[in-house]
Amino acid sequence: MLAASGGNLVRRVLYAFARVPYQSLPLDNSSPAGVRGTDHNLLRPALADLAYANKSPFEKLDLYLPAERAKPAPLVIWFHGGGFVVGDKASMPRKQFGPPPKPRGRMGPYQIQVPDVAALIAKGCAVASVNYRLGIWFPLAAPNGLRDAKAAVRFLRANALKYGLDPARFAVWGNSAGGYMAAMLGVTGDQPTPYDDASLGNPGVSTSVQAVVVWFGAEDRLPPRLQIAHYIPTAKVLPPFMIANGDADPVISAAQARRLQNALSNAGAKSTLTIIPGAGHEDPAFMATQMAPTLAFLEKSLGP
Repeated sequence: MLAASGGNLVRRVLYAFARVPYQSLPLDNSSPAGVRGTDHNLLRPALADLAYANKSPFEKLDLYLPAERAKPAPLVIWFHGGGFVVGDKASMPRKQFGPPPKPRGRMGPYQIQVPDVAALIAKGCAVASVNYRLGIWFPLAAPNGLRDAKAAVRFLRANALKYGLDPARFAVWGNSAGGYMAAMLGVTGDQPTPYDDASLGNPGVSTSVQAVVVWFGAEDRLPPRLQIAHYIPTAKVLPPFMIANGDADPVISAAQARRLQNALSNAGAKSTLTIIPGAGHEDPAFMATQMAPTLAFLEKSLGP
């Protein structure tokens, strides 16, 4: 893994000369103004840039809290996409998107699709948006990204009382590479993996989650230890999953989403799959058609 500064230099070169996804987003958590400065209607986190580990400047999260909390709040943890190459936690609270760019190829550029943070907070949920270590290629960068994802869950659960969170009601949600991370957390929460790194803090704290939302993230062209399906047969508990994918997605195909759905269903998990006709990768159809069903799924899975 490249050091943060060296990795950023490589990503800037990719931005300039390659058709990488998420080109309109900042590279990492060192430059959030790239997104926040363009939208004056953004929600601001109650707590910004919380360090959940100390190996990398990427290991920070933003926490959005409901205004009124008579009891500990359920938590929705969001992981941004970007193929483990680009992306930033600051992209999540945007409201005004404008027309999406026209992709020049399978690598975009795309208009990232994000949760409705205001709606989640209004329902009494807390929301965390997580940065994690990036790299120059998905298979090389994913292991550290997954270690960071687990570290973030451990940190939030270990500090649940401090932040007014319910440690028994954690959901994960992500798009593209973030959706892959959410799925990996869902299937590995109760079993040891190469991605449970005690040196990142809070060893022994559970990384289990109680609901999983995967938007176009069913990547299954990876080495075995990075495969979502690799961990399903040995999982003692599988949380409910909600999977959505476009049937015109050139990056994560509908067939990949169906394979994940079948693997979960065959293992006895409660999982639903929605295939959106004509939708591509990071398609505006997700926010237009899947937001309400996703919020309903989270409310049902986590409780009021």
